[in-house]
Amino acid sequence: MLDAATNRAYTDFSQFAEMRLGAKQDPNASLKEVARQFESIFINMVMKSMRDASFGDPLFDSNQSEMYQEMFDKQIALDMSKGKGLGLADALVMQMKQYVPENKNSVGSVTSIQQPLKDPFILQRENTTFSSPEQFVNTIQPYAEVAAEELGVDVNVLIAQAALETGWGKAIGKLPDGSSSYNLFNIKAQRGYDGDKYVKQTIEIDNGVAKTEIAAFRSYNNYQESFDDYVSFIKNNPRYAEALNVSEDSFKYIDSIQRAGYATDPHYAEKIKNVMKSFTSENEANTEDWV
Repeated sequence: MLDAATNRAYTDFSQFAEMRLGAKQDPNASLKEVARQFESIFINMVMKSMRDASFGDPLFDSNQSEMYQEMFDKQIALDMSKGKGLGLADALVMQMKQYVPENKNSVGSVTSIQQPLKDPFILQRENTTFSSPEQFVNTIQPYAEVAAEELGVDVNVLIAQAALETGWGKAIGKLPDGSSSYNLFNIKAQRGYDGDKYVKQTIEIDNGVAKTEIAAFRSYNNYQESFDDYVSFIKNNPRYAEALNVSEDSFKYIDSIQRAGYATDPHYAEKIKNVMKSFTSENEANTEDWV
């Protein structure tokens, strides 16, 4: 392994080959050197910012002098990161240790680095593509059951509404990086909402005319948060008070949230009812036709 106290020039690229080899043999032991290199880069960025902020020397400055100054700064940054450095490397080592095996004699490539344990709901991030309506229903049903109990509605109402809003999970909104927003009910991020959000194109019906507009929607970390927010959205908006009063009657609840303005589509309630009928009917044999 590399010794952080060893004299090195920033132009000595062999150290990176040694780091790669060391990471394959013992990921844990290579952490300090990786962190030291990062600290060196950070110091160099700080020094460069300081140089850029100064007016320099108009009499002696030239392209050549600036090149030598940059070389000097990079070497200084490397030297400053040796030993205790600024302490940034030590902090990075402590943070990164949770991602590598405790066994210092581990053999293998860096691809074997272990990830920390995740919350079971966060694991849903790895399952946002649905091949069938059945898979979509099976995935969200546990969350829907809890939410339905809180609202006093039939669980199938929430599943049907989520299915309609997302096309059975195939049209869940995505963030700019391509990850899922987990917004199963297409709840918009109204003024005053301070949570995570994303922007997408949507179609709204205004006086019977369909219009395309850009709107902000809420974003969640998992399906649990999506259902929790839906429950809160319905319970905390006075306009949905009537819907809560008739929640025991599924169709009345659906009609009521449409009248309260949940969606601008005049056929919104009827569509939810049709979806609900399609997968609750005992005679429905082929679930692949659920659309």
